[in-house]
This record gives sequence, C-alpha cells and structure tokens, in this order.
Amino acid sequence: MILALCGTSEGRELVAKLLEKQLKVLTTVTTGYGAKLLREGMGVEVLEGRLDKEKMKALVNNKGLEYIVDITHPYAENISRLAIEVAKEEKIHYLRYERKATSSEDKHILLAKDFDEAAKLAKSFRGNIFLTVGSNHIPTFLREVDVNRLVARVLPLSTIVQACEDQGFTPDNLIAMKGPFNEEMNKQMFETYRAAVIVTKDSGKAGGTEEKIAAAKTLNLPVILVKKPSISYGEVYDDMDSLVHKIASIRSK
Repeated sequence: MILALCGTSEGRELVAKLLEKQLKVLTTVTTGYGAKLLREGMGVEVLEGRLDKEKMKALVNNKGLEYIVDITHPYAENISRLAIEVAKEEKIHYLRYERKATSSEDKHILLAKDFDEAAKLAKSFRGNIFLTVGSNHIPTFLREVDVNRLVARVLPLSTIVQACEDQGFTPDNLIAMKGPFNEEMNKQMFETYRAAVIVTKDSGKAGGTEEKIAAAKTLNLPVILVKKPSISYGEVYDDMDSLVHKIASIRSK
C-alpha cells in the first residue's frame, strides 16, 4: 500500500494515476476541504488531520505501507522532513513529487531565503504590500509591518477569514478567493488595492506564480519571491507519469 501525503492541487491527479495502475492508496490531508476534494469520486481512503511521528509510524505498520509518496506543498517542510525520517527508520520507499522552480532571473524579482527575510524586504517599500503567501505566514509580516499596509489574499474558508479578522484585517485589505488567478485578474487586483510590492511563494505553475509575476511585470511592480526550503528529498520527480512508473517498476521486481 502507498501512503500519499497530499496538500497541493496535483495530489488528486497523482492519486488518480496511482489508482489507474490498480495500486492501493491511503491519502492524508490536513483540512476538511482537502479531504472533500479527494473523496469526491475517487473511492480512496482519506485521513484528515496532522500526522506526528508516532501516528505515521503506526500507519506504516498497521497498514503495511511500502511507499510514502510526498505530494505536499513545497513549503510544508515539517511533514516532508518527518516522512523522510520515518521512511528511513521503517526501511520503506520515500518518493517526492516537486513542482518545477520558477525562473528568478527577471529584474522585477527579489529573492528571499525565508518569510522573515521577505517581511523585512517588504517593509522597506512604501505603500501597500500584497501578500499571496497563505494565511499561515501572515503573522510573520505583522511582526514587521502594520496590518493597514498589508493586503492579504487567502482561501475563502471561514476559519481562515476569522483568523485574519482577529489579526486586524478588514474587508478593505482582505481578499478571500480561491484561484487559479490568471494574469489579468492578478493585474486588476494589484491595481485595485494599490500594491507597491507583491510577495509570493515559489509555488510553480500549479500555484499561479508565473501569472503573478507577469501581472506585476506589466505594472512595473517588484515581486519578493520566497525561495523553497532546502530539503534533501532524495528521489524527486517533477513528472507524475515518471513517478508512477517508478513505483510500478519497484513493485514488479
């Protein structure tokens, strides 16, 4: 059986490919929304909630897991490091699906090694800071910048909106919408909220990073791009079919 650690838009697609090969898959997600997406029409077992080391090891032994396939978000480094550690200790296969990195050679892009550095860079600009980094990282920016200078685009989930409101956001600087956002939509939002700088993660094509950068470039706005965490994943694939083929080839031996 395969444990698929999901957390990105590609998770459902990859699980479907594994199921097409008649492989048994157990999936995990951290949110009810993610669980709902996987359960709809997939016919796969979904575990909802965060895993610690003890729980993951129990799954490996109780479910007879042979593989951990990590399809979590590039910035969900804690779960990836945990999965690598558990796979090594339990002597099972760990495989990582990783989105292709965004080119950072454009003059409009300023690289930040982490969110702390991104917040300090953003603070140096005058005007509104447009955040597309996910709600979990907003507190890092609030430590450096007054909430009134921030514009946050987050998922339209009641818990996330409430958390943002608790931190001082109002309808004037909170956008609760689900992407994908094309270049024109991004451009309109950046203009409407009078953004002086855009802050985003290197979430690749699936995360709409290219469209954000293109929109910012059109408006001659700088983009602070937070680099992916540096993790030694081992075996990494940026093509789903190659990953599925690898699992099938291991099983056939």
